[in-house]
Amino acid sequence: MKISNEAVAIMRKRTGILGFILVLTACSTADDPNAGRQTARAGNSADTEDRAAWSILGRTSDLQHSSPLSEINSENVQQLGLLWYADIPSLDGLVGNPLVQDGIVYQSGPMGRIYANDVRTGKELWTFAANPQFLGSSLATFWSLRYNRGVALSGDNVIVATGDCRLIAVNRKTGEQAWEAVSCDRTEMYGITGAPRVGGGMVFIGNNCIDSGIGRGFIDAFDAKSGAKRWRFYTVPNDPAKGQENAALEMAAKTWGTNWYEKAHGCASVWDAITYDAKLNLVYLGTAGPAPWSPADRAADAGDELFTNSIVALKADTGEYVWHYKTTPNDAWNFDATMHIMIAELPIDGTPRRVVMTAPKNGFFYVLDAATGKFISANNFTPLNWASHIDAKTGRPVTLPDARYWERPGEATVVSPGPLGAHNWQAMSYNGSTGLVYLPVIVAPTKMAVDPQAQVGGMRFDMNYGLSSKDPKWRAYGELVAWDPVKQEARWRAERTLPMNGGTLTTAGNLVFQGTADGRFDAFAADTGKLVWSFDVGSSVQAAPTTVEIDGKQIVLVSVGNPGSAAVGSIPSRLSATPKTRGPARLLAFALGRSETLPPVIAIPFAQPPRPKQAKGLAKRGGILFEQNFCVDCHGPDVVAAGGSVPDLRRSTAQTHDIFGGIVIGGLKQGTGMPAYPDISAEDLRAIQAYIINEAWKAHEAH
Repeated sequence: MKISNEAVAIMRKRTGILGFILVLTACSTADDPNAGRQTARAGNSADTEDRAAWSILGRTSDLQHSSPLSEINSENVQQLGLLWYADIPSLDGLVGNPLVQDGIVYQSGPMGRIYANDVRTGKELWTFAANPQFLGSSLATFWSLRYNRGVALSGDNVIVATGDCRLIAVNRKTGEQAWEAVSCDRTEMYGITGAPRVGGGMVFIGNNCIDSGIGRGFIDAFDAKSGAKRWRFYTVPNDPAKGQENAALEMAAKTWGTNWYEKAHGCASVWDAITYDAKLNLVYLGTAGPAPWSPADRAADAGDELFTNSIVALKADTGEYVWHYKTTPNDAWNFDATMHIMIAELPIDGTPRRVVMTAPKNGFFYVLDAATGKFISANNFTPLNWASHIDAKTGRPVTLPDARYWERPGEATVVSPGPLGAHNWQAMSYNGSTGLVYLPVIVAPTKMAVDPQAQVGGMRFDMNYGLSSKDPKWRAYGELVAWDPVKQEARWRAERTLPMNGGTLTTAGNLVFQGTADGRFDAFAADTGKLVWSFDVGSSVQAAPTTVEIDGKQIVLVSVGNPGSAAVGSIPSRLSATPKTRGPARLLAFALGRSETLPPVIAIPFAQPPRPKQAKGLAKRGGILFEQNFCVDCHGPDVVAAGGSVPDLRRSTAQTHDIFGGIVIGGLKQGTGMPAYPDISAEDLRAIQAYIINEAWKAHEAH
């Protein structure tokens, strides 16, 4: 693994590696059959009239996740049943929006895998597996190879991004590789977890730096047919000593403050949201925050630190900057703006206006002019304590002192929303008939405190605080919120048991579909919010559903299973699944009048640990080290991970404990995805191992 000692020192001192937050996508209304249609040069058949296809993320380039199908509707949805299910060989579950073209369903899993199944029967047609490149890779690549949030279709190819910085195009009929392109450098602090986006004959991809603050975020555009690179746009300025690539970055450099490069210079990753506007020929992208998290550790006179926490519009053909809008100035909570960006035509002041809509982590829903980026409106869709409102004249937040942890050194501060955000990458949807956006909302108050030794943002924080807090003010839960983007208010709300639930789908049948972390697949009346149908799928659902018409019949597809591939299998694992819903990866198909059943998910009990309980003081210290050294980001808090390809350390065998030092310090398992930590001392290693052993005993005794 290539990480310089200098880089490690920088991370330990002042930056954050928050992989789970990576974990941790917007132009027509349903009333216009031609709106949002891809242009011919885009190479996709995401035509609103092609009822048998869902060949682009969100169905059309507007990313509204809305369907004109109405055979299944709020009046007859009680007759909906399971048509078929297909077990998918993905240890880390499936979380991408299933794509459908020419009777085939396409999905992807970690490490560059693609799965193709018959849409009528679920039969496996072919699978593709890229060769993951662990050896010689950075920590960001090690982390990113475990996660994948979807594929793209373009012409004859299905395109997948690998965690090790590659884009691979595969013939969608045969499963044979067509081309491969390298985006980022896997030996540096980069990896890819997001789904590629396509439009205008190009494929767009961003990356992540696992919130390290090392390196510069950027978006690349490649030719969709050949894989040749077309352009790159950096989201933060270069080292001032080296100069800037363009006028936009020269402008951005002036917003970072005095001697900014000595304190913070990254990385504003484009780790998810990218939306192609076929009408305006623009690409909208969302960026992550700066590092270190605490403003006290960045330039004292810093301005907007562009283009962090921003929505940025570029010319699709060239990557030239057009406009930006800043969501969270002086971000201190990792309030990324990399969440779903959707396009629609809304009646603003009585006049139709083309807008982009987004709900980033910070808890506000934004409506911006699509052509200019001008602020139109914003309001909070969930309770929060970092800001009171968005000023209508300036479009900027009015902050509150409650969440300013850096002003209270040595104290812990409860922040809501926390670093997981009030909305993460899970897709929202827009129904042109109701005029509502259906938004999966996260309520996960987090206790935060500065810890200079912590690799995660220079912070220690309890993401699960709301699950155990006795104060009802800080209770953790989820919501499905029907949001009126014109009035900027909620029409209705439906509470969910756990905070982190699946993306949404809305249809002309007056329905909203959403899966949940506790294993249900639900349908609500889109206008009233009444729960009209529910099915126990037995596993966590994080994916957005898909619906198509096959042989004259409407079917609904959804991916389920262990949510590990969503990058929510680690720190927020208790917020995104239960022990009973970390089930196998499956693709489910539903249709009216069907009644197939699913086999039960059987939980495996915890055997007695092979080593005796350890001293409490030693184990407590090990728990702190477990978080400080990034272990928690893959293996989970309290060593409770989602499982899958990441081993549950509480189930470690005697042999594993015997060679524990060789694995952690010596890198015995680098080739299978466990990076080496040569700087960990023998004393610290013993404490970490003691912590794992005691957590294993807790799990065993609980069973």
